[in-house]
Amino acid sequence: MSEENVKLAKEGIGAINDAYRTGEILPWQRLVEAGFDPEVVLEAGGEAFTEGEWRGHEGAVGFVANQMEVLEGMWLRADEYIDVGEDWLIVAATFGGRGRHSGIPVEMHPFHVFRFRDRKVLRWQVFLKRQEALEAAGLSE
Repeated sequence: MSEENVKLAKEGIGAINDAYRTGEILPWQRLVEAGFDPEVVLEAGGEAFTEGEWRGHEGAVGFVANQMEVLEGMWLRADEYIDVGEDWLIVAATFGGRGRHSGIPVEMHPFHVFRFRDRKVLRWQVFLKRQEALEAAGLSE
């Protein structure tokens, strides 16, 4: 497992949590601009996510900004870093918050699959099932 990739993931979680806590997207935007390839593609799917594809730095920033519009009191925690080799990383996480208008609590356990190129995130996929995340990274349990 690349320690550089894990370090970037930890910094990303910190920047996202800062944005969630303060309502200011700038910490996350700075990290995206420094650690993500300009051609990054983010894909999210499944019942609990807004399905879709977001492209480039603007897309990666917009994905988190969209979450901040819909939910409040959000937080993200890494539960496990799964070794997939030098150019891949899977982060099993727990994400929580509550509906901004409904107040309904939300807690999910997504798997974030990152593909790197030249030490920057090139592809970011979010899955709700571990097996799907492993398969996306070319593995199986």
